Amino acid sequence: MDLLRTGVEGKFCKLNAILTFKEWLDDFATPETQAVGEALLARELEEVRQQQPRAWPAFWANYQRTVAGERDLYF
Repeated sequence: MDLLRTGVEGKFCKLNAILTFKEWLDDFATPETQAVGEALLARELEEVRQQQPRAWPAFWANYQRTVAGERDLYF
């Protein structure tokens, strides 16, 4: 509950959205949609790396696990 009061949970929303979007792209998207989605993900990943450097290592580890086929990872 403390996270909700301070607004900290918002920092995790984008990280979880990226992981979920990557899962969807890999599992369901057409090749054309995958190409567009991967370009979007590249921009979003760079933004997370720059804006959330403390969270980046753990996030990147989960992202790589998602790329490798694991599912339902979250922060």
